Amino acid sequence: MRDYLSALPEAAKQLLSAEIARARARGDDVPGGDLILAALGAAAPAAKPAAPAAPAERPDATPRFMFRPLEPFLIDERLETKCRGRIMRGSLPAIWTYFKRDLQPDAMAELERVARAAEDGGDEAPVASAIAQALPTLAAAAKAALDVAAGSEQERKRLTVRLGDDRVKEDLVDILAILAEQQIIAGSVAKAPNGIKNLADEGLANARAMLEPIATHRPQALPYCLALLQNRLMQRAQLARLAVLVAESDDPVKIAATPYKAAVDLVIADIERATQRISRALKEGNGERAQAGIKEFHDSIRSLRTDMSLVGDGVWQKRLGKLRADLSGLLSAQIENLPGEVRRVLRPRQKSDHAMAPLSEETVQEIEARLDLLICCRNHASEIALNEITSRVFSEIQGYLDPTLTQLMDSIRAAPDTDRELKISQIEAAVRFSARIFGQSYAQLLQKAADVAIASGKAAR
Repeated sequence: MRDYLSALPEAAKQLLSAEIARARARGDDVPGGDLILAALGAAAPAAKPAAPAAPAERPDATPRFMFRPLEPFLIDERLETKCRGRIMRGSLPAIWTYFKRDLQPDAMAELERVARAAEDGGDEAPVASAIAQALPTLAAAAKAALDVAAGSEQERKRLTVRLGDDRVKEDLVDILAILAEQQIIAGSVAKAPNGIKNLADEGLANARAMLEPIATHRPQALPYCLALLQNRLMQRAQLARLAVLVAESDDPVKIAATPYKAAVDLVIADIERATQRISRALKEGNGERAQAGIKEFHDSIRSLRTDMSLVGDGVWQKRLGKLRADLSGLLSAQIENLPGEVRRVLRPRQKSDHAMAPLSEETVQEIEARLDLLICCRNHASEIALNEITSRVFSEIQGYLDPTLTQLMDSIRAAPDTDRELKISQIEAAVRFSARIFGQSYAQLLQKAADVAIASGKAAR
């Protein structure tokens, strides 16, 4: 051993010595450690003291203080069409960087100092006062930059590069409007209940009375007031009723001629957000969230179509048509191949001399989740243009399950050892699938029959 260790390359000796030293520094016992070190001709290197951890970088509190009034208007999704009153949460870091780096670096540095002191002292009053003093100048500078960009293509491109995106520039317009009139906007719906179950009759009239002064004297602030009111509705699509009431018509052309057209824009933006949430939930494999999004999409479209006449080819009608088509295509891809998947799992396997593995729980659960999605799509097919495909897929599975389960129960009685476990797992899977397709009561009867078949097959052996 000594000869072997002494013949090691120098680099290997140093590495082995260092490993022994680190083990001892951790308190671990190294059998024969002294003998090994002696053979290496090296004393145990002294353990280096651990380097002090670098202090965690403190998050900048200033944008959190400045953008706090925007919280009710923030959304996580990026809408295809910008909607006044809805701001991408992802726009805030880019806008704060623009304020700090390009617009007013000195003023923002001072705000940061005040905000840090306020955070350390636990008193937010100084930073609120500092933001209130800095905001008019900051807003004026930002508005001037937007005006210059609107009048020059070169300046528009320059501002877009600084902000990183045209949508961020559009969100900046909303941010400036909300921060400039945050007291008026927040006060416009202060008397409204927090959870409005049904915006109708007296409640609808009261909502119009609350917002009418804004619509008359500050129409540019109305979309933000409507967005706050929508946040208080249990059925958010009912916001469109305000637009119908003011226009005294369900005609989209007449509604679009009033300031309350923003209500319809907000409802359609919500429908688009539901579509994006469904897509994200399907990618993540979250069936419950996908089904909740489908129900929200269906209910919102139905409410909007009930309150408005959406015939024709207007802007709103085209947007809704595209959203329905997009969602229909997305869900069709999820359910169209489902009959084939069910057949693949339940079909008889070729006889083999080797034992066949039973179906995995993961495989069965995946098909169950897609069956749940199919049922959800079938229940809400009228508003997502899936009537034909859901009826066809459901009928195919329904027509396949019952005879296949009967065949499986007949074959289990004489099944050889090599495929008995597989057939039992197929019977159990078929019963679980039947609970989705035929209902729980019928599935319980099938389960009793399956138990008898499995038990009789075992007794026959």
